[in-house]
Amino acid sequence: MWSPRLTPVPQARQPIRRSGAAPVWAILTTAAMLAFIMVLWMIGSASTLKAANAAKASLVHSPSRKPPSVQAGSAARWTVLVYIASDNDLEAAALNDMLEIASVGSSAQLSVVVQLDRISSLAAWDSTDAGNWDGTKRLLVRPGMTPDAWTSAEDLGELNTGDPANLADFITWGVTSYPADHYALIIWSHGAAWQGLAIDDTSGRDGLTLPELRTALISARERAGYATLDLIGFDACLMSQLDVLETIAPFAQVAVASAELEPTQGWAWDVWLDALAANPEQDAYAIAPVIVDSYISSYQGTGTGDATLAAFDLTQVDKIAEHLGRLADALLAEPQASHAALSQARARADTYAPDSDEEYSAVDLGQLAQLLPAQGATYKVAAAAEALASAVRQARLANGLGPDHRDASGVSVYFPATAELHLANYERESPLPQLTHWGQLLEAFHQVDTTGVAQIGH
Repeated sequence: MWSPRLTPVPQARQPIRRSGAAPVWAILTTAAMLAFIMVLWMIGSASTLKAANAAKASLVHSPSRKPPSVQAGSAARWTVLVYIASDNDLEAAALNDMLEIASVGSSAQLSVVVQLDRISSLAAWDSTDAGNWDGTKRLLVRPGMTPDAWTSAEDLGELNTGDPANLADFITWGVTSYPADHYALIIWSHGAAWQGLAIDDTSGRDGLTLPELRTALISARERAGYATLDLIGFDACLMSQLDVLETIAPFAQVAVASAELEPTQGWAWDVWLDALAANPEQDAYAIAPVIVDSYISSYQGTGTGDATLAAFDLTQVDKIAEHLGRLADALLAEPQASHAALSQARARADTYAPDSDEEYSAVDLGQLAQLLPAQGATYKVAAAAEALASAVRQARLANGLGPDHRDASGVSVYFPATAELHLANYERESPLPQLTHWGQLLEAFHQVDTTGVAQIGH
């Protein structure tokens, strides 16, 4: 779904706090000294093991990922939580997708729960269907449920879908009220890649920033007590960006999202939910390609050539970020020799929302990496680029592409073409500049003067 630029609220970075204690020395008896030496040996062994494990980690911020906890006596195999942020010009599309969801609905093995926020507007796009109610409803969707039944669902009043507390509350309610073996969270909304999603017109066009999305997912996990969700999906524009995937990686096993703008109709909800209802034993790794395939199939023959949707293994996303960091380091080490190759690769790679490139600057990451060696990159840069392209392929579970993006990789990265297009809040809102030197690389790329000499300020 097309989205105008969101204006995220800057989030202050929290310092990393480390604790320590001064050594304590004492006069010990011979027996006590032996015991003391044994304790020191055990501590030293544990410290060595901890250091070795830490050295293996590709990015230190990511926690170890545990499989979703299976609750004994669960009423369902799956609970699908759908957070519909349609307090905007997508209201009519949301109601249409509600009909698709209700055409399948819930069963003994599948619970589909929705939180739907609508709008009352004087604009021509305002929908008066389904009782023309305003505010937010929360409900379990039953098969064949009609709009009249939606009207009588639990009324939460007017809620801001851009408030992370409201997303956390919905996830917590859905998981605790409808326990299952597997959980999927789908955020249905406008999307703007690393700039955020879930814009709410009634609340001053507020939207969720990536730091706020992370806050909501942390809060829900702590309150509901699950290890990870099985799947997080975005029925929204532009959300298959490495910055986004890195944000959600600690909180789910699989992601489904589009790197490109989505048509207003969005996902084929009736098709993929019907497939899940028919076989609720399948896991997230199995249902994610179904979501992708059904989406692409639904636009065949419609003239929508730029449709894309991809699924990624979130347990592999850290490796992509790690290799992006290595590529940035290699490029920064040889700025003058690398600038021309990087510039040409950026120009040849697919861009997403190309008519709004100045707003989003979303470039296909896999293509960028694949193109660099052929554009005259140095050996070290080419090797890092090939490793990055390989990491993207290994993490990808499914890649649905329309004819306009035949060779796309399914994931983008923020790469503004000029310094004037580089949004100042990128370094605050995205995790990538904090985990890698990608932000510094962008700065260096933009500071190359007319003589081709890089002015790198770090």
